[in-house]
Amino acid sequence: MSLKLILLNINIAAVLVAGIAHMATGLIWFMPRFFGKQWMELTKQELKPDRKWIVAGIIGHQLIALVLAVVVYLANATTVFEGMIVGILIWIGFVVTLETGELIWEKIPFKLFAIRIGNHFVALSVAGAILAVWR
Repeated sequence: MSLKLILLNINIAAVLVAGIAHMATGLIWFMPRFFGKQWMELTKQELKPDRKWIVAGIIGHQLIALVLAVVVYLANATTVFEGMIVGILIWIGFVVTLETGELIWEKIPFKLFAIRIGNHFVALSVAGAILAVWR
């Protein structure tokens, strides 16, 4: 099956909603009452985004949702559970492995690593579920 045909079968509305859900998960995850306070303590930074990169961040969340939609389609995932499994596989194969480099080379605390990958675990699971059931 060609990539063009796959992209033509992707529900763009579902991709937009999944991208928004992915972004919203991070915004909630990093609220001070959840993991934001711990993140600030570990990074010694404030939770204030650099405004010049906000559009790039929004586009990034949408691209994650689009790529995840392609993988969900190829996996023929059609249930919440199947969509979540696809999201979790992407999380294990890409997020956890790439973030492990932060542990090794940047020597970040394990707690910060866990906060970061935890966010991606939830966000990719939610987005995968959305994309699987809303085809």
